[in-house]
Amino acid sequence: MEVFQDVFSRRKTRVIEGILQWEGRKIWARMTLRSLRLMTERFILLLLEDLTREKKLLNQSNKLSRELEERVKERTSELSEANARALERERFLSDVFASIQDGVSILDSDFTIVRVNPTMERWYSYVMPLVGKKCYQAYRGGDRPCETCPAQETVQTGRPEFQVAPKLGSNGEIIGWLDLYTFPMVDSCTGQLKGVIEYKRDVTDRMALEEQLRQAVKMEAVGRLAGGMAHDFNNLLTAIMGYAALLANRIEGHDPRLQKVRQIQNVTERAAELTRQLLAFSRRQVLDMTIISLNALLQDLEGMLKRLIGEHIEVRTVLDPSLGNVRADPAQISQLVLNLTVNARDAMPTGGSLTVETSNITLDDAYARTVSDVRPGDYVLLSVSDNGEGMDPETVSRCFEPFFTTKQKSSGTGLGLSTVYGVVKQHDGHITVYSEEGKGTTFRIYLPRAAGELVKETTPTTPSQEKGSGETILLVEDEDSVRNVALEALQAQGYNVLEAASAEEAITIAGNYREPINLLLTDVILPKMDGKSLFGALVGTRPEMKVLYMSGYTDDFIVHRGVLDPDINFLSKPFTLDGLCRKIRFCLAKT
Repeated sequence: MEVFQDVFSRRKTRVIEGILQWEGRKIWARMTLRSLRLMTERFILLLLEDLTREKKLLNQSNKLSRELEERVKERTSELSEANARALERERFLSDVFASIQDGVSILDSDFTIVRVNPTMERWYSYVMPLVGKKCYQAYRGGDRPCETCPAQETVQTGRPEFQVAPKLGSNGEIIGWLDLYTFPMVDSCTGQLKGVIEYKRDVTDRMALEEQLRQAVKMEAVGRLAGGMAHDFNNLLTAIMGYAALLANRIEGHDPRLQKVRQIQNVTERAAELTRQLLAFSRRQVLDMTIISLNALLQDLEGMLKRLIGEHIEVRTVLDPSLGNVRADPAQISQLVLNLTVNARDAMPTGGSLTVETSNITLDDAYARTVSDVRPGDYVLLSVSDNGEGMDPETVSRCFEPFFTTKQKSSGTGLGLSTVYGVVKQHDGHITVYSEEGKGTTFRIYLPRAAGELVKETTPTTPSQEKGSGETILLVEDEDSVRNVALEALQAQGYNVLEAASAEEAITIAGNYREPINLLLTDVILPKMDGKSLFGALVGTRPEMKVLYMSGYTDDFIVHRGVLDPDINFLSKPFTLDGLCRKIRFCLAKT
């Protein structure tokens, strides 16, 4: 009634919506009330509309709208999460792509670069940007596909390919080598070839190591051959030198035949020097190792070096006063320095300068990984440099091979640098050579630094006599010529000699001989049993017997890596008869 009164008094129109009771049911209704004047009377017009169906439809529509809105929100959230996952996956793949330390590039089917990783960008920074260029333009500097192109093969066949390819610098020069793999990139939906993945690995260091290994294997094989030759040759030289000495002793001084014998002895000594060099190269000469100062050794040699190299060449020595000591054979190291000096002299026929330097150096793991035969550690560096003619790369690669020489045949044997190589290796050292034609050569020798004090030199005592006094010597030598000449020489010196051609025969002779045997003179290498084992088999019943080993080639029977075991008496073949007799007197005189 308040609504009616308000409409009637204010003459306004009111609209009210609500639930009404209508014919026994509830409906949603809209009631419109309007004031009217008809003639002199006032009325209220009431319009009643049933909105139940519209409200129901509206409610359904609102419900659908809310459901749709919820679904939109859910779908939007799902898409956001999917996009986030996709972005995260893209970032992950990009991180993986960027983290690969080898070079990776992706090409389309026309060999156009569509993507590269940072490693590839760093390698080819001088042709940036890479993307958009053809691969042969960017990586080879060409205007057409390469003749042997693994990427082209992969496009044509759909199969992976492989090639060892040069790594080029900015000027087109070869600065390294690459393992180049190409893989087909296929559309996961259609199976169609979309492009090629190029994968490049820098193998420059690996190939250098492989070349070092091939060179080391070659040198080892040549060394074994040289050592075997030296062994057989030393037996022959020992016999020749022995018989020549016997002849010389029987010929009067005025006899013209004596001069011919002397010629035989001189030539034989030269041949013996060749075998010593071969043994040095093959690392089978016996070393007399001690702690030495390399600086002191070089100072002692300095005068000799200047006389050897001549006045037309300046000799400079730069010695580190804090240089560490090395464990080495002084005679072999001296020979090494002399050989390098002669080699430098021959490279400077018109004059120049030779520089000998020493310093302490540490070779770390990184350096050792690039060189096949180097152990990390502390070393003493000996550097010998000249500014002579130098060598081309081919000569550098072969300079340590025995009998390889660029000199005239009459100027050398080709064993000087081979000897240097063998001496360095037998001292557990490392040697490098750097040379350029017209600019000179530098040899760097790394010898392991040694702990311990320097050993003072002692002068060995020489026995007062070289002739024997009836002592009994058991001579064991399988080479007939060596055994016969030694037998004749020792008997001439007053020794009682028992001879055997094998270890078995020596054991039998010693078992049947009832008198003392003062000395076992045996070759190291014998058929079936070596000389050291023979001495071990005899000394149990003859503890007073001494032993002198002789050999032109020693395996690890009485030496370890070329170094004599302690208290071992050893005589290298070839030897002179005088040298043999002095050594025997020395052994017999030892207490």
